[in-house]
Amino acid sequence: MAAAETSVPSPYVSNAGQRHKTIASDPRAALAPALQEWETMVILQALLTLLTRSAGKLLNTAFGWPTVMLFGRVSKDRQIYLSIVAFGSVLWIVALISLAAPGFGTFVTLPKWVDKRLIRLAMTAAVVVIPALVGLVSLRMLEPGARPRGAAAKLATVMRGYPYTVGLAITLVMMTVFAPVLKGRNLTRRWETQHVPMLVKPDDYPTVVEEVQAALRAGGIPTTRATATWMLRLPTKFLSLFARYAMATVAADHLTRLVAPEVEILLHPSDLVISGRERVATRARAILAERLTVTRAYLTWDKESNEVEDRIREIWQAIRNGRMDEAATTLAAVQHRLRELDVPYDEWEVLFREALLAETALLRGRMPSAARAA
Repeated sequence: MAAAETSVPSPYVSNAGQRHKTIASDPRAALAPALQEWETMVILQALLTLLTRSAGKLLNTAFGWPTVMLFGRVSKDRQIYLSIVAFGSVLWIVALISLAAPGFGTFVTLPKWVDKRLIRLAMTAAVVVIPALVGLVSLRMLEPGARPRGAAAKLATVMRGYPYTVGLAITLVMMTVFAPVLKGRNLTRRWETQHVPMLVKPDDYPTVVEEVQAALRAGGIPTTRATATWMLRLPTKFLSLFARYAMATVAADHLTRLVAPEVEILLHPSDLVISGRERVATRARAILAERLTVTRAYLTWDKESNEVEDRIREIWQAIRNGRMDEAATTLAAVQHRLRELDVPYDEWEVLFREALLAETALLRGRMPSAARAA
């Protein structure tokens, strides 16, 4: 007689059956891991979005000042070349890191038929060629009459793309690291940040700082001077080594912030940053918008707008010297230019406000004393 077969319950079968019963009885259990992963991704995405938006202005400043320092003011129709230069420096960083640390690009899955040696060769070529392309593009940013003539002069300009690319790349890396730290400092104090476009020539920087401080004082916000944090001075200082621009070092050494109890103003060579509680920061910006119209700094970015600001300065100079007819003639030319100027609206609005204030001063200067007293 055959021995009776006994079945031993398998724990695997039992557990699997139990899981099947649980899932069948409660479908949400199957979705729980996916929901947890989705919630984690949403939180990470929100944090990354907040960080990107918060640091965006600082990164724009990081690129704005270096490109102006390296290449000067660029007209509107040539600003696309600035974008190419900035993008080239980013590609150069990626290529250099990928070449130095091959594991850097392991998050990208390549087809099996792709030879990794070819990828490494391509990265090597990018590290060598991209700076030369940056130098070549920099030629296109110059006005036709200012471009170098002759093969030797053009070659020298192209070769300058190497220090330009390295300087821009290192500045970007530094500001990418420092920007979240600087933003976090304001968040802990519940301060907001407002940016006022301003372009300051390096040798005019100390004078413009005095003009900003005087405007705030006249508006009822006295400030004291303090040195900007090293996290802002270091990138500018470092870039000046590659720009070979002596006055840029002066600007980096004297990067200044104006400090009041509830607000701070930091003057970059390419940006004026107002940090503080919303009410006080808005008031400070209004004071500067009203009083900071006659200054050595440009409140616009486009070269065409800068030229209009130069003409408006001529109006103020003529008014100060009592040459009212000359001021009126220049003002008429400026108003005509504003009707034809093709610039972003925010820049046009700044120019219109500056011209309007100059016109008001001109009309008051022409009034009889009795009328002005009235």
